[in-house]
Amino acid sequence: MITFLRAFEAALLADDRPVVTDLDLYRQAERLLSEGSWDQVKIKHAPKAWDVARLHRAIRRLVRDQVIASDNDFRSGVWRVVQATRAGVAEEVACIADPFCYVSHLSAMFRYGLTDRSPAALHLTTPERALWNQRRDDLVASLETPPEDPTSLLHRYGFKDKLRRRPVVIHETRHPAAPLPLSGEQTRIAAIGDTFADTLGEPALCGGMRHVLEVWDRHAEEWIDAIIEAVDRSKSKIVKVRAGHILSERLGIQDERIGAWLAFAQRGGSRKLDPEAPYAPVFSETWMLSLNV
Repeated sequence: MITFLRAFEAALLADDRPVVTDLDLYRQAERLLSEGSWDQVKIKHAPKAWDVARLHRAIRRLVRDQVIASDNDFRSGVWRVVQATRAGVAEEVACIADPFCYVSHLSAMFRYGLTDRSPAALHLTTPERALWNQRRDDLVASLETPPEDPTSLLHRYGFKDKLRRRPVVIHETRHPAAPLPLSGEQTRIAAIGDTFADTLGEPALCGGMRHVLEVWDRHAEEWIDAIIEAVDRSKSKIVKVRAGHILSERLGIQDERIGAWLAFAQRGGSRKLDPEAPYAPVFSETWMLSLNV
């Protein structure tokens, strides 16, 4: 037989995460108590029930036994697993600490090989606060024994200016993408179609519009279906208009799905291909867009 605390420790080490949150620890304990065993060995001295107070007592013992330790990159609620085989890069640690964030913008472009510009800062996207809180509440409510106060297990820990010595830039959105997991990591990343769409919504965060156009020129045709699907999903009209111009007029790609975005072109508006540059007296009459690049 194995004691509950030793089983708890063994389960943490088997997961081999570089860091864990209070919520991760709570869920791990729930699984052990539900199964009543670890690695087919029965657990003895297990708590009869599980709650936040018992979690805090277990955390204190795990800290005392040097299984976990406070993580200096966070104020509270995130724990470094002392014997983990991986220290964890900034991307992975961020995605563990914030279960709803993901790698985006220039960082995602670099990961996908769309750009050779290795960003000094790590770009992450997370839902805006109200949506983040709702997702947190739903996640905590899905536990077997959820506490009354979801913030007792998970809150927006926030990131310091640097994470694992790397600068971090956080973007909040009302319309987060559905990110994809990276194999072998806890890291999540915007899907490649969404990454292309982001370059048109916020080109300044993706190397600037000139660089964005270079990326579309080189890679868009290869990913055309994923791009069209992502632009269709986008809530931004200007993303649809910019994508429509680039794909149909710049790259000569004809597709009825692209043509459907003409409904979002707006005559007499103030739309520009590059939102950071001044107007240019050259226009796409079809897409009603100042071609100021």
